[in-house]
Amino acid sequence: LIALIQVCVGVVMLAPFANLSHLPADPWSWAMLATLGIVHTGVMYILMYGAIQKLPTHLQGSLSFIYPVVAILVDVIAFGHRLHLSQVVGAAAILIAAAGMN
Repeated sequence: LIALIQVCVGVVMLAPFANLSHLPADPWSWAMLATLGIVHTGVMYILMYGAIQKLPTHLQGSLSFIYPVVAILVDVIAFGHRLHLSQVVGAAAILIAAAGMN
């Protein structure tokens, strides 16, 4: 429920900045947007928050720190993004801190 509220507030706050004159024209683009919103956001939130409820508190904290590092690694693997040294150091610091919590 908290994530739903956050997403809805974000939609309302960002709506004035939307450029509605350049909406996708073809069905494929709309299908991709719907997939991104429904699967990659909606289903992910349901699975993630459903799993978090079953974990002990210390593991929830560790996983919440690891989540951004995983997102960066997916960006590197999927899109070939090259990380700066400060990003690598930051990711290592996050992983060390998460390991220290456990």
